Amino acid sequence: MIALILSGSTLLNIASAQEQLTATIIGSGSPVFNENRASAGVLVSVGDTKILVDMGNGTQANLNKLGIRIRDLSGLFFTHHHLDHNEEFVPIFIQSLMGGNKFTVVGPPNTVKLSETNLVLYEEDIAYRLGKTKRTIEGTRTFFDARDLTGGESFTVGDINISTLEVPHAIHTVAYRFDYDDQSVVITGDLTYSEALPAFAKNADYMIIDSGGMIMKDARNRKKNSKNSPQNGQKKSKNPRTPAHLNLDDSSSIAQQAKVKNLIYTHFNSTLVDTEASLEEIRKIYSGNVVFAEDLMVINNAHISASRPQSQFSYQIVDTGQKKFYGNDDVISLPREGDAFYGQDATYTINDPSYSDNNDGTITDNVTGLMWQKELGEKITFEQAQQKIESYQLAGFNDWRIATLKEAYSLIQFTGTVKGETALTPFIDTQYFEQPLGGANPGEREIDAQIWTSTEYVGKTMNNDETVFGVNFVDGRIKGYPKYNPRTKQANKMYFRFVRGNEDYGNNSFVDNGDATITDQATGLMWQQADSGKGLNWQQSLAYAENLTLAGHDDWRLPNAKELQSIVDYTRSPETSNSAAIDPIFEISSIKNEGGEIDYPYYWSSTTHLDGPVPESGAVYVAFGKALGEMHGVTMDVHGAGSQRSDPKTGEPMSRGPQGDMIRVDNYVRVVRGGDVNIPMSVVTEKVSQYSQSEQKGQTSKQQKSNKPQRKIGGTNNKFITRLDKNGDGKVSKSEFKGNAARFKQFDKNNDGYITADEAPTGPPSGERKKNMQ
Repeated sequence: MIALILSGSTLLNIASAQEQLTATIIGSGSPVFNENRASAGVLVSVGDTKILVDMGNGTQANLNKLGIRIRDLSGLFFTHHHLDHNEEFVPIFIQSLMGGNKFTVVGPPNTVKLSETNLVLYEEDIAYRLGKTKRTIEGTRTFFDARDLTGGESFTVGDINISTLEVPHAIHTVAYRFDYDDQSVVITGDLTYSEALPAFAKNADYMIIDSGGMIMKDARNRKKNSKNSPQNGQKKSKNPRTPAHLNLDDSSSIAQQAKVKNLIYTHFNSTLVDTEASLEEIRKIYSGNVVFAEDLMVINNAHISASRPQSQFSYQIVDTGQKKFYGNDDVISLPREGDAFYGQDATYTINDPSYSDNNDGTITDNVTGLMWQKELGEKITFEQAQQKIESYQLAGFNDWRIATLKEAYSLIQFTGTVKGETALTPFIDTQYFEQPLGGANPGEREIDAQIWTSTEYVGKTMNNDETVFGVNFVDGRIKGYPKYNPRTKQANKMYFRFVRGNEDYGNNSFVDNGDATITDQATGLMWQQADSGKGLNWQQSLAYAENLTLAGHDDWRLPNAKELQSIVDYTRSPETSNSAAIDPIFEISSIKNEGGEIDYPYYWSSTTHLDGPVPESGAVYVAFGKALGEMHGVTMDVHGAGSQRSDPKTGEPMSRGPQGDMIRVDNYVRVVRGGDVNIPMSVVTEKVSQYSQSEQKGQTSKQQKSNKPQRKIGGTNNKFITRLDKNGDGKVSKSEFKGNAARFKQFDKNNDGYITADEAPTGPPSGERKKNMQ
C-alpha cells in the first residue's frame, strides 16, 4: 500500500513524456477557499493533445505555472456543472476562441447552452478582442465543437480514446476514461457509490476520485467510514439517504473491484487530512497504491512526481516526527504557551514525514519529492560508490546520484532512541527503508552502520584525515568519518543510499531583508540574522525564541534539528575559510574554544535527542564551528564543522564519549519563523520505527541468538540499579536511593540527579559502604 502526499519541486519534463498518457492535478481543492489548493481541475495530455477536465477557481494560475498556454488546449471537459468545477470556464473559453485553434467542449446536459449563452453574453467583448486581429465572431464559431453528454458515449480527441459514464451525484455527472497505448486514466468527478464504475474503470492505471469521507485531524468523519464496508467484489447496499459524495468504504471498494493500480484522491477541503488514519480505513479494502493529490502533481505511467511552484520554494524541509514533549530529563505533558519548555520540537508540526513504496526497489518522499533507493547493498568505499553510480540503474532510471548530506538528513526522524553504542529504535522509518545494524565485523559496534554521503568535509578531522560526512540513522547524528583508515591507509567502507529527483534540494537562496532578518527563498523560512550573542541552556533557549520580537514579528521559534541543519554551508569551515560553516550573510558570534582557538558556537535546536541512561536529558545541536573532542589528551576537530550531535539540556561543561566530545551545555541560539506550521492542541501519537529481525543482519552472533531485538529503553543488568530502581526507568533517583545525600552525590558523577548504570557500583557494598547505605 502506498500513500503519497507529494510536495517537492521538480516538474516532470514534458518533452521526455511525449508518449506518456499524463494526468496533472491542476486543482485538488473544493469550494472551500484554500490558498494551497485550487478548485477542481485535471489536465490529461499526450504530446500536443491537452484536455482540461473541470475548471475551478485557480485553474488559469496553475496552468500558467506549468507553462501551459490556454490557446493550446484541445478540449474543455466538464464532469458536472457545479461552480467549483466550472468557475473559470468563461475566461478559458474566450481565450481559447482568441487562440484560433480548434477545440472540443463536452460535458453533461447544458454544456452546449453554457457555451452558446456565453458567446451571446460576451459577444461585444469577444468582437472587441477579435477586432485587433481583424477577425469576426462568426469565424470563431468554427473553432470549437460543443456537445452534451449523457454518459455511455465514446469518441477521440487527438490520439486519446475517451469513454464516458454517468455517475450518481446531486446533479447529472459524467465520469471519463482516457486510453492511449495501453495506458489509462479515469476521472470520476464528484459522486456517490456507482455500481457501474468498477467495470468502467477496470484495470485502469490511475483513477482520480472524489476524496469524500476523508478523516480529518480534528477527528471528523472517524465514525462514518467503517459502517457496512463492502468486501472485495461485493456490491454496495443502496441507502436512500446517501450523501452527495463518497465515503472511504465506497471509493476503496470501487477501486478494489476495478483492480485499478493507483487510486488518487482529490477534491480536498481546507481542513488538514489525517492521512494515516484515512489510509488505515482505505487499506481495509483496497490493496493498490494510494495517492493524496496536491496541486500540480504530475502522474503518468512511469512514476508519480510532483511540484509546488505555487509555494515558490525549491524544497520543503520534512518534520522530525517528534510528537512527545520533554523537560530537562523526563517526558512531560503538553506545555501551553507561556509554560516552561513551550516551543520545543513537538509544539510545531511542519511537513509530517510521508513516504510511498513504489514496489520497484524505490521509495518516494512525498514531502521533498525525492526518490530513494530502498535497500543499501553492501558496504563499499567512497571511490567504489562514485564508480558504481556512473552506471547504476534502478526502476528504469539512470539518473541516480549519491545523496548529499542535506538530502540524506531529510530522512532522519527523531523518534529513534540509542543508548551509547547500543541500538534501541532507529532514526529512520524502517517500514520503507532498510537500516541494518553494525556489529558483523570484529571491533564494530551496533551504531557502526552509517550512511555516507557525497559531501566531503572541506577541512580535515582528527589526525589530518580526509573526511566524508555521513548520517547515522542508528544513533541519530551527523559526523565526519575518515575516508581512509589512519593506521592501515586502506579505504574505509560504509553504506550509501542513492537518490534521484530535485537537484535543487539543499541549495539555499538567502536574501537580506534589511531588518536584521534573512529569508531563505529556497525553503521560505525567515531567520534571525544575528544570534543570541551568548550561550544558554536548552530551556533558556526555548524561552529566548518564544519571547523574541524582531522585525515586527513575534512568532519566532527555536528551529528543529532539520531546519537548523538546512542553513549549514558545507563549503566553509574554520580551517579552510576562516569562518563558520554558514553563509556570511549571517552574523555569527566567535568564541574561544576548549583548545584555546578562535572558533564558532554550537547552536541549539528544539529537538530532544534520546540517548543514554536518561534519554530525555539531551537535545540536538549543530556545530557551526569545529565539532571538538579530546583524544589522548589533545583537543581536536573530531567530526567537522556542520556536524550534528547532542548536549545535556542542563548541567556543567565536560567531555565524554569515545572521541571525548566537548559538552558545552550553554549553546547559542538562532531563531526561525515561517513554514506551514500546525500547533497540536493535544499530545499526538508518535510513530516509532523498529528494527526487524531481517534488518538485524549486522548483529553479533550473541545478539542474533536473542529473541528480544527490541531492548527496553533504560533496561540494565546492574544489580545495584535493579535493586533500587522502583519505577523501572533504568536509573536511581534521590528518592529511590537508600543512603545519605553525600553518598548519592559521590555516585552521581555528572550531577544530573540520577545514578545511572555507568555510575553505579558493580559489586556488593563492603563494610563502611554497606553501613552508609542502610
